[in-house]
Amino acid sequence: MTSLTDYFLVAMPTVADYAFRGSVVYVTNHDVANGAVGVVVNKPLNRTLRDAFKDLDISEYNPLWADAPLYWGGPMSAQSGFVLHKTGEPDRHLYELTNNRNVLTDIAASDQKDNLFISVGYVGWADYQIENEIKHNNWLVVKADPGLIFDVDASVRYHEALGLLGIKNPGQLYCGGEVFA
Repeated sequence: MTSLTDYFLVAMPTVADYAFRGSVVYVTNHDVANGAVGVVVNKPLNRTLRDAFKDLDISEYNPLWADAPLYWGGPMSAQSGFVLHKTGEPDRHLYELTNNRNVLTDIAASDQKDNLFISVGYVGWADYQIENEIKHNNWLVVKADPGLIFDVDASVRYHEALGLLGIKNPGQLYCGGEVFA
């Protein structure tokens, strides 16, 4: 299997796990032998970035981001904040995920035009785990479109991600049997 870095994993309608039901995960790093890391991009919490910056004692931040939502990014390190940001290296993947406070502070205070996505927690898979989950029909895979993360309301991101695959009605998906990846 090729790398899933810069792809979305879209949960199949049969995924019963509350944490991942209806989820869209942006994969920031994947290597078959070393597992994968990503962040759920469609589950906002009932908190804003203003709340997060206050909790972190960050007083200087771009006021345009103050009312942006804070997201639940996944069950791993659920007590820590993570920033999804451009890599700055065009020959590498689109975005990376970090919990480096200096990166957060620099981005928060900058005038940059880039969008800001901050989550609490992230998603991680052990080696070959995501491949097995795909094989067992838990996830659909589609090339990531950053516009889905930053330009589409979180409440419709799941359906829009399915739309990237040409699926307009998730009820029409066949969910029986195994899919061999």
